[in-house]
Amino acid sequence: MIEVLSAPVARCAALAFALGAAACGAPAANVSAPTPTAAPSAPAAASAANATAKGNVAPEAAKHDDDPDRPPGVATVPVPVGGGSALVHGRSTVTVNAPIERVREVMLGFPHYPEFMPHYSNCRVLGRTPTGGRDVYMEVEALHGAVHMWARVDVPKPSMVDDTETYATRFLEGNVRDFQATWRLKKLDAAKTELSLEVFLHPKIPLPDGLINDENLDGSANGVAAMRTRAEAGAKAEPAPR
Repeated sequence: MIEVLSAPVARCAALAFALGAAACGAPAANVSAPTPTAAPSAPAAASAANATAKGNVAPEAAKHDDDPDRPPGVATVPVPVGGGSALVHGRSTVTVNAPIERVREVMLGFPHYPEFMPHYSNCRVLGRTPTGGRDVYMEVEALHGAVHMWARVDVPKPSMVDDTETYATRFLEGNVRDFQATWRLKKLDAAKTELSLEVFLHPKIPLPDGLINDENLDGSANGVAAMRTRAEAGAKAEPAPR
């Protein structure tokens, strides 16, 4: 009898297989995270339809919105990396029933991420970057804690793009090939905010492109859903100065 795995379980199985293959001869991935002591000195779219209209969303976007494994009320689309790559960023957008000030506070409250953001085991601000942004260290887990991935990113001061407050991170270092995240906040009215997260995590572990794409799509959807829940619940979060 053949057992049909759900999408999340199938992806975990594929990741476990890839890790086993790496252990049996492929180059080992560095999955241990260092403990940084200090920061180095000086060292989306409004909706899935709008994104598609701008021509920067993969044509299979519609089927991702209908994925039953993703949170309700979240519009998720793949955004091609470009350059001939089959990889995509995951972009998810949701309406939050909370003022933009509250959504911003939760989004920038990085030390609280492990309390509510999926797969985060550690997140903290190490200091300021030379450009005035935040030097943020984060750890995420996979396979129930068997795999740890970490990254340091520069979270810059926001820019305004089409009346949307935009935070586009820059990858600094980590035990992954690349990590990018772009948060977009748009005030709809005094009590509602449109929130978008575009994410791209490219691990060093050799994995199929399809598995990486699914993880990025799910990561963006689950991330905005968790942020929506946190902001709407009105849970007290540590204020984050802009």
